[in-house]
Amino acid sequence: MVKALALFSGGLDSILAVKLLVSQGIDVVAVNFVGAFSSCAKDNCGVTEAAKQLGVPLKVVKLGDEYLKMIREPKHGYGKNMNPCVDCRIYILKKAKKIAEEIGADFIFTGEVLGERPMSQH
Repeated sequence: MVKALALFSGGLDSILAVKLLVSQGIDVVAVNFVGAFSSCAKDNCGVTEAAKQLGVPLKVVKLGDEYLKMIREPKHGYGKNMNPCVDCRIYILKKAKKIAEEIGADFIFTGEVLGERPMSQH
């Protein structure tokens, strides 16, 4: 069976992405990254319940000192508005790749919509 790792915020887009892939018979494992500045650091904003309702296992990863250091000294500059910095994006995707390898996932997916916010980083 094909296996995939979902970057899972618990928001509508990631929920729909998981639901779509599960409906196609893909074995999905969800991962939720929690940073020091996350408003969901204590109760994870319903992410656990959303994964449970979708019937997928959830791995919650707390980001620590390495992440904070990267935020203080971003190689590619800071993000703006509601957009995360490029460095944060790279960091999360690298962590996700490592988890995907550990669980034997064939691919990683997000709930992002292609081209929804073109050129919003710079």
